[in-house]
Formats: sequence, structure tokens, C-alpha cells
Amino acid sequence: MPDSASLWRAFGTLLSLPDIKSRVAQVKAVIVVFIILFLLLASSSVLHLQGEWAVESLAIVVILLALNWFLTADTTNIVAGMMLWTVTIYAVSKAFYYDGLYDTALLLYPFVVIFAVFLGSRVMVVPLVCFMLISYYFIAYAVSSNMVVNNVLTAYPAWAKANDMAIMMATYGLGIVVIAKFIRALIAKLSQQKETNRLAKEESEKRILYNDLTGLPNAEKCKQDLEVCLQTSPKDGSLIGFVTLHLNNFNWINSTLGHTFGNELLKLLARRFENLQNDKTVVYHTSGIEFSFVKRTPDFESLNDFCNQIIRLTIMPVSMPDYGYEINCSIGVAAAPFDGNTYAELHRKASFAVYRAKEDEPNSHHFYDKEMESAIVRRLDLITDLKTAIEQNEFELYYQPKVHLATNTIVGAEALIRWHKGNEIIPPNAFIPVAEESGLINEIGKWAIETACRECARWQKIGMKGVTVAVNLSPVQFKRGNLPTYVFRALQQCGLDPNMLELEITESLFIDNADHVKQQIHVMAEKGVNFAIDDFGTGYSNLNYLSHFNASTLKIDMSFVRQMLQNKQQQHIVNAIIKMSRVMDLENVAEGVEDEQTARELQAQGCVYGQGYFWSAPVPRDKFLRLLKQHTYAA
Repeated sequence: MPDSASLWRAFGTLLSLPDIKSRVAQVKAVIVVFIILFLLLASSSVLHLQGEWAVESLAIVVILLALNWFLTADTTNIVAGMMLWTVTIYAVSKAFYYDGLYDTALLLYPFVVIFAVFLGSRVMVVPLVCFMLISYYFIAYAVSSNMVVNNVLTAYPAWAKANDMAIMMATYGLGIVVIAKFIRALIAKLSQQKETNRLAKEESEKRILYNDLTGLPNAEKCKQDLEVCLQTSPKDGSLIGFVTLHLNNFNWINSTLGHTFGNELLKLLARRFENLQNDKTVVYHTSGIEFSFVKRTPDFESLNDFCNQIIRLTIMPVSMPDYGYEINCSIGVAAAPFDGNTYAELHRKASFAVYRAKEDEPNSHHFYDKEMESAIVRRLDLITDLKTAIEQNEFELYYQPKVHLATNTIVGAEALIRWHKGNEIIPPNAFIPVAEESGLINEIGKWAIETACRECARWQKIGMKGVTVAVNLSPVQFKRGNLPTYVFRALQQCGLDPNMLELEITESLFIDNADHVKQQIHVMAEKGVNFAIDDFGTGYSNLNYLSHFNASTLKIDMSFVRQMLQNKQQQHIVNAIIKMSRVMDLENVAEGVEDEQTARELQAQGCVYGQGYFWSAPVPRDKFLRLLKQHTYAA
């Protein structure tokens, strides 16, 4: 017989049931219950019955431990059957040798039936119940025939007792079967509900973690996966590349070809990018026009090749019904561990790199570096400062005279914006591009038109009649379509004749949204506002646009004028522009005149107006007013 220490070790092992749902665990649990029972019976026998049947009870414990050792996924039915038959035979044996039908050992029968119903099938339950019923009559016969001594004195006949117990056991067994069916039905229902909940959870997670349109994992899934990838990354010197791709012209596609076409295009690109996926590469659709890739790679060279592969897949012609189109993109790359160890860091830095790639050229990629982040942060700080400058009225208009070359008289001025940031004066080329990009140019441009009109009206009132003012326009100011509204409001508020206002536009307007711009220019030109083509000769120089956009003046770019005396080719270009303006009945203004000889040469070639440092640099309004009073102006 095993010692107590080994029994307790085995008992502790049996109590360790990590997965009660498995068949093995269920059988093991029943074995544990019976081991506890027989240990208690053995203890009770030692205390109250001078150890009778204690050895037998411990022997059953040893048999149960042996069955537990023999228990595997393939032997569960055999072990369960042997266990239940062992307990049943023990019960009938003890009843036969002691108190017969009144022996407490027969109380084990209900337990055996319960466990048989839940652990076994009909093949296991029916023989056991039949054996139990037969055992009742066998013991009754044994008692009646004096084969065994009945220690319980009673007038109740043994056969009647056997009948009662058989009826009770049969009824009890039937009840257990019915209850078991109810329980199994309930378990099946709960299992079905659990499966339904599991599928609903998976669907919910899919909606949360996957893009509805393309089916690719989204930004939240990317964040989760990347954090796991970073935590489990091997320390072998490899890189985890975070690649962000932006579709540059997708918004134009949506607005011109429609959202349906745009959605189909996104799905097509998603299928292409899925071809890049493997055990080291995952693709994500992180926003409407943004795809991201997480790539484990040995070095930066491999990551560079991967970016080129993405670009090639993106710019492949798109063959869709009725359309053939090419996408262009910009790619930014951040690499862990060098650029960060979190999704937030890597995504932010890859976005900085995307921004630099957009500034570079279409279909290019850039790796993150600290300098590009510093430049972008400076740009963001500049946007914040521009908003403050608008609120606190830190801008001022300077004026550069426009001179009639033949009479050397000031006939107008070009209004040029300056930004007084503390004690520093910031020129327009330092902040206008940022203002255009951020959209703040609309507020700044509106202020410039209102201020220039108000100042020009003041000139007229103090007797400087006929002196015009010119204001530069940004292409961004045409996008909203309300430019004529606030131009007319500015003229009306200060009572200025529209003929006194000249708006300068660049040739870049001729390409983007030509009809939209043309309509607004026509509305203003019909009311008398003049338009000048600024920096003519450096852009597209399409003569057809000049007639369509109601231009009244050509401004010859200073890059031609400044070198015209030293460079015959530049001189020929200036001469050609002057002749062309005269043929088209347009006024001409030469910018960048810095000396008297250049002014005379321009006049000799037929140029009418000049503007440049020869007469004056751009000056504040009070100084310009003094210039007007010092010179004879054209009435």
C-alpha cells in the first residue's frame, strides 16, 4: 500500500484541473471525488469500526490512482467504465457481507448513476443500472436463504425491501436521465449562444480593426500589431520599417470622376498591395488616402528597395471601365529602433517624411531625419505666428512707385505687404508660401485689398487724382469663389473708383481651375477693375489666356530687365514682350529698373511704365505720400 505522502501528492495532482471542459478533465474530476469519498470512508472505518473495510477502501483509492495514471484522451471511456464498475462492485460487496439491503454502501449507487449519465452513453448506463437492480434481488435472496447474516433486525421482508429499492433506483435513474437531457440541452443552447457571441465579437472586432471598403486592417490594428512586433523584435540588428504612402491626386479623382470610381480605385490598390504581404510584411489602410506598411528588413538598402517596389505598384496604369488612369504618390519612412519604438512616434515621423517627399517630386520617397522635423515644426510655428499677426494687425503695406517713363511721373504704386514681427520686418517671400498652404492668405489678402483701396481713396481726396494702386493676388484667393464680393465691398466702403484698382495675377492661374478663375475675373473686369499679368515671360506665357482673362497690362519680369544691357538675348526678350503688348493693345510695365540707362533703353524700345529701385524701393505709406508730393504726378 502506498504511503500517505505519495497519496497526498497524487491527490494534489488530481485537484489541478485547468480545463474542466475537456473529457479527460471531467473523468479526472470524478476520480478525485471518489478518491476523497473512499479516503473519508477509510478514516471513518478506522475511527468507528476498528478498521474494518479500511484496507479495501484504500485499495479502491490505489485503483483509482492507477486509473488516473492510465487516463488519456483515447482511454476516457475505458477508465470511466472501470471506475464506475469498481465503485459499484465495492458497494454491493460491502452490502453483501454486512447489512444487506440496509447497508450504507448501497447509497453509492445514486452517485454512480449520476456520474454514469454524465460521463457515459447508454451503453455504459444501462448495464450498470441493470446490475444494481439485480443486486438488490440477489441480496434479498441471500438474506432470505440465510446465505448471509442479516445484522439489522426488522419485520420488513427482504423481498419487499428489494422491490422498493429497485423501484426507487429505476425512478431515480429515469429522473437523472431526464435531468441530464435538460442539462445537455441547456449546455447546447449556451454553447450555441457562446458561438453566436464569439462570431458577433469577431464581426465587431473586424469592424473596429479593419477598413470596411478595402478589407485591410486599419490604423488601430496597425497600432496593436506594431506594438507586438516591437516587443518581440529579435536583437539581431534588423530594422522594422514603418512606411506611409499618400495618394497625391486622389481627391482630384474623387471630385472629377466620382466617389464610386475612387472607391473602386482604392480597392484595386489594396489588392495590389496585398501581393506584398508575407511573414515579414503587413499592409494597412490607415485612412482614406493613406496606406501603411510594416516591414521587417535586415538593412536600410532593403527598405529602400521595398519603397521603390511600392511606388511601382502604385503608378501602374489603372484599367477600369471607360477610364485609364495613373496614380501618383509620396512615401515617408521611419525605422525602429532608430526613429522610435511606438506607433505614435513612427507614424508621426513617417508623416514628416511624406511631407518632404511631396515637396520633392511625385512618386518619390524620403526617410525621416531630424532636420525635416525641425523645418516642419518651424513652419507650424510660423502658421501660429501668422494667426497672431492677423489678430493683432501686425501687417503693413509698403508702396513702390509706378513711373511713366516718358514724363518721369508717378502714376501709381504697387502695394507690397510687410510683416512687423517685433522689431523685425519679415518680407513676403518668407511667409506668403506658408500662408497660401495654410489658407491664411485669404484673410491676409482681404486685409491687403481693403487697406490698399482705403489708401488709394485717400490719395484721390488730397488731390492726387489718377494715381492707381496695384495689389497682388494669390491663386488660393480664387478657390472659394467669393473674391469679387470682398473686392467690391472694399471699393464701396472707401468710395474708390474700380478703375483705380489693379489686381496682379500670375500665369500659374491659367492652368489650375481656369474656368473658375476666368468667371471671377470677368465679373470684376466688367465693373472696371484692371488686371495685370505679373512676372510675364517666366511662366506659361500662353497668349490665348491673355485674351480670355481680360488682362490690361503685362509686367515684364525683373529677371529680364536687370541684365538687358549686358545680355543681348535678354534685351531681345524684353523687346519682344513690349512689341507683343502693343500689338495686343496692352499696357506694359518693366519691373526691376535700377538705373537711368536701363530706363532710357526701355523707353526707346516702346515701354510705357517702369518700376524699380531707380526711383524708389517699396516704402511705407507716409514716405510714399511724400514721394508723390515731391514729384509731378499724372492727372
